Amino acid sequence: MAPITFRATLWMVFLIVIAGILIASLASYLVMGPVALLVILRGICTGLFYGMLAIGLSLVFGVMKVINIAHGEFIILGAYITYWLSTLFGLDPFATLIFSALALFFLGLIIGRFVISPALKGGIDPPLIISFGLSLCLANLMRVYWTATPRGLRLYLGGIPLPGGATLSVTHLIVAAAAIIGLTLLHIFLSKTYPGKALRAVSMDREAALLMGISSSRIETIAYAVGLLFAGVSGSLLSIVLSFDPTCGHIYLGKVMCVIVLGGVGYIPGAAAGGVILGVAEALGSLFFGDTVRDLVAFVIFLLILLFKPTGLFAKYRAF
Repeated sequence: MAPITFRATLWMVFLIVIAGILIASLASYLVMGPVALLVILRGICTGLFYGMLAIGLSLVFGVMKVINIAHGEFIILGAYITYWLSTLFGLDPFATLIFSALALFFLGLIIGRFVISPALKGGIDPPLIISFGLSLCLANLMRVYWTATPRGLRLYLGGIPLPGGATLSVTHLIVAAAAIIGLTLLHIFLSKTYPGKALRAVSMDREAALLMGISSSRIETIAYAVGLLFAGVSGSLLSIVLSFDPTCGHIYLGKVMCVIVLGGVGYIPGAAAGGVILGVAEALGSLFFGDTVRDLVAFVIFLLILLFKPTGLFAKYRAF
């Protein structure tokens, strides 16, 4: 039997997700009307955004085998960069994505090269403790300089009318499209460029990669920097559609962990599918039980997956 290619699995996941979305949307529309349809479509857009949030952490874990506990705080830092550039200098929020991405990328190069990569020589405990310390430092520094006041741009660019009179925000669609583009670019980077292929090699077999002349410390630094780049872009998108404050990084870290557990580590379509599952589940939970249970849904799904499918729904497929 011929092996299933990455492109085939990508289409398979895409078709399954689309079919599930169409069935759920039709059923919800027939049972509950246009409000349910709107909630599900928003959940899909949010879910694709969650996939974007998760892939940076998944990349770092796939290469370094260490969870970056500060990932949530780096996301919030990216959100603040976009917020302040837009508020103080009047820049278009979407134009600030490049500034946020570059700032977090170079910050990742510095931290990865001089802090995380050397710490990995002592095992997984030192970088784990360091990332925990980074999480605390970033959260408290942001709170000192920017206070704990919730902030957000809440950009509105009009809406698309849906059957029944409901309207889907164009901003949510743009954020979802940006997430898809980001995940696609990461796939191209991993499969078509030398650094991406080297990154995958180190992730799959570090010793064999060393024998081929690939510097593991350099690749670890690149992986950490690219992971923070995605955190910065995700944070920028977050500031456009949601409110945030310095203390909410751990909430997004929990959602990211849920998406990774759902989709499996190192699988880009799995991150998108896991994000959509979580986003729709949160949206439906909010619809039926109120907004107070929205964040609870993620952790319930997280526990269920750990109990019944701890390797993830797409564990046998990996890009890195």
